[in-house]
Amino acid sequence: MDALYIFITTALPKAGAQVAGLPLTLNLLLTAYVILRHPNQTLLMMQRFRGLAVAYGTLFVFGVLSMLMAVAQGMDAFRLSQMIVVVGSPLAGIAATRITSKRFSQIIICSLIIVNVYGLIQYFVGIENTSVAGLTYTLGQSIDDKPIGLKADGTAEKIISTYQNGNSLGIFNALGISFMLTSAQSSRFWKIGQYFALSLGLIGIMLSGSRSIQIPFLLFLIILLVQFIKQLPPRKRGMTLSISGTILAFGIVYLLAQRTIINQFIDRLVKQTLADPTASGRTNQWSHSFEVISHMDGGQVLRQLLFGRSPHTDIGGEGLPEFFFMFGIVSTAAFYGGLLYIVWCCWQRRSSRTIAIGILCVFCAFCVDQSFYYPPNIMNVALFAAAALNRDGETSRRCLSISVSK
Repeated sequence: MDALYIFITTALPKAGAQVAGLPLTLNLLLTAYVILRHPNQTLLMMQRFRGLAVAYGTLFVFGVLSMLMAVAQGMDAFRLSQMIVVVGSPLAGIAATRITSKRFSQIIICSLIIVNVYGLIQYFVGIENTSVAGLTYTLGQSIDDKPIGLKADGTAEKIISTYQNGNSLGIFNALGISFMLTSAQSSRFWKIGQYFALSLGLIGIMLSGSRSIQIPFLLFLIILLVQFIKQLPPRKRGMTLSISGTILAFGIVYLLAQRTIINQFIDRLVKQTLADPTASGRTNQWSHSFEVISHMDGGQVLRQLLFGRSPHTDIGGEGLPEFFFMFGIVSTAAFYGGLLYIVWCCWQRRSSRTIAIGILCVFCAFCVDQSFYYPPNIMNVALFAAAALNRDGETSRRCLSISVSK
């Protein structure tokens, strides 16, 4: 069941139907099952890393209090569901600790291929023409309502694949690529699949149109590649670099010949970014938000700082400001501090440094957009982080068992 959950979460996260205005997806149903299946295992996983336990415990307590106060004041069901996603999603990581690293890697290879091949199909054939209600997007919702810049010819600024959102697609690819770079495959079949998945993941990031993940990914790409090379055994570096270079060269030649993907990538990342110095209004949100706060009385300010805004207060924004205004300063520090703690924990392990870079990219994305509200983004961070950290635990246990047997 854990393997099925990870596959659904990473490959088909929006499969399901909308019920009473709320998306009821297979991913969400399985998340509840995975977390509640063995509650003690979930608690033990948190206790392995005290800093993470403190951060999540703080987020849980203040997040639940924020939700209770918001519900008491008439918060709508959709906004409440978003808050529940933020508070509950980190626990999904337990699923990655109950399967082997080998199985997890194979699932991610399959998911990267499925998600990005489908994304390419969407790009060339059209998002609306290739959508399958209930499978690639939630039945009862409309693709037309998604903020992806749909044009009359069926093309879009953002390719959404099975994630219904370009930002979410970009986040998954950033995490998948960073994990795959330190994932060793035992058979030739899976090694070929790994290289194919990596190539598709890079194309997927370009197609996603998500500047919030593309910019940090490009900034950290050199560090990512350096760490990838360092973790390779000396005798494998030459061969691996040759194979990777060959595949990359073929990919570049194809993209240059085809041109449209690169043109859209440059237009979205460079031209549109330079043409809008306000970053789609993000640079103005702080001044507006603090103007609203300045008109609050002492009780309202205290409520905002500790538990977030009242449902009837017109205040918010994107990314970190939105998180602060929804949950308050304590939960904000716990959430973003917890992400940085995960990055630090992964960086302490040589074999997990590339995934640390991937999670750091997602941290940057969460600072500038609202992708933390939408499943499975936080779930994916938790799954990849747990898999990376559990991989070292598996190695230690394996070495210990060999020593005992001798």
